[in-house]
Amino acid sequence: MVMKLEELIQAIDEIAPLHTQEGWDNSGIQIAAGPLQIQKVLTSLEITGSVIEEADEESVDLIITHHPLIFGGIHTIDYRDTTGSYIVKLLNLGISVYSCHTPFDKAAGGNNDFLAELIGLEDVIGFRKGDDMDTIGRVGQLPESMTLVSMLDLLTEKLNMDPEQIRAVGRPDSLISTVGICTGAGADLIQLAAENGCQLFITGDLKYHDAQNAKAMGLSVIDAGHYGTEKSFAENFAAKLRDKTGGKIEILPSNVDIDPFEMI
Repeated sequence: MVMKLEELIQAIDEIAPLHTQEGWDNSGIQIAAGPLQIQKVLTSLEITGSVIEEADEESVDLIITHHPLIFGGIHTIDYRDTTGSYIVKLLNLGISVYSCHTPFDKAAGGNNDFLAELIGLEDVIGFRKGDDMDTIGRVGQLPESMTLVSMLDLLTEKLNMDPEQIRAVGRPDSLISTVGICTGAGADLIQLAAENGCQLFITGDLKYHDAQNAKAMGLSVIDAGHYGTEKSFAENFAAKLRDKTGGKIEILPSNVDIDPFEMI
């Protein structure tokens, strides 16, 4: 079975519409390497050398990632730098790349909704931002209040992570009932989380000054890592794309562990 590339892109757009991406984002086609008939797709959080090897071994025609391969402006494709080497390899292998970044953060059932459901949040909505709704982040209620320590234990279990990979800001015994979420790097939403009544904000890539700011506001924060909060993408997106394409193509979630950090 096959699908035309443009037909597949339309299916992706129905899951996470491209027009919803943030102005700074670069979702959509990253590389159109040639095949207009797609038989096999690999989903992965991002492109790495190991992911390209996996795609080659599986003879896929298209890789769908969360993080864009080409993010800022690109002036030179040089095989001697990391991104350039990936582009050259992919073009030589005839493998196209499509990235679905902030559209999938915002999408129903996307990264943020997935994590909210995973930890059992109820009445989940987007952050209120004045009269508007910020659809990247989410806020919801725990069925029963939990301490910050208990929330750390829950995340460790649900995300299948080593406790040493997760950091927290706040009093260990503080009670949590309202929880905000922004998977990936969401420190920019700390103030918005506080304004939306969150007692805890879960995100990744928390910087020192962001942690100090949250602590001063009395907002607990759990940093479960960029990879930890978004590693669900490959399986989650693959499942949604299978439902949308009705078995017309083969869709494989990547088996490569791309977490760059090692617990030593």
